[in-house]
Amino acid sequence: MSALPHLAALTQPIIFVDTETGGRDPARHPLLTVGLVTLTPQGEVTRPLHLRVRHEHYEVEEEAMAVNGIDLATHHATAQAPEEVAEAVRAYARAVGRVMLGGHNLAYDLGFLRWLLPDLQSIFRRGRVDTKLTAQFLLHAGILPRKVGTPLDQLAKYFGLAYQAHDALEDARVTAWVYAELLRLTAR
Repeated sequence: MSALPHLAALTQPIIFVDTETGGRDPARHPLLTVGLVTLTPQGEVTRPLHLRVRHEHYEVEEEAMAVNGIDLATHHATAQAPEEVAEAVRAYARAVGRVMLGGHNLAYDLGFLRWLLPDLQSIFRRGRVDTKLTAQFLLHAGILPRKVGTPLDQLAKYFGLAYQAHDALEDARVTAWVYAELLRLTAR
């Protein structure tokens, strides 16, 4: 997708993140992949980064693995140690500055990211952007049609964005585009 017109209300970049995991419980299930992109005030989605996290043991739910499509043997062979992934995320954020973190249903991702990055609060600003919550507000305000709903795939379809779900980098990229489109929708 080409860059959107300048997003007047956005005065600094936002880093969007998504994760793929081996289940729903951050205390039991592993964080497998982290996808990061940066949304610029010019409306560009830049700096894609996809990281794989290696674990000594993978306690996973069959349903989660069916959804994310990750083959654990291939994953393990190409993944990095958690410390290396954590440092890569820190370096990614440092290159932009201390900015806000965004995502779709971000609370879920944060549960797993806090395990990887106990210093998360010092890496990103305190404020957060959640496209699921933003879309819910816009539905209630009558700005977004109720038929759209809040799932990322429905929002992507509404805005005409190509999307293949359940890859951390692809999900982060589409989430950033959806946020930009939501900003444009409210600016009209």
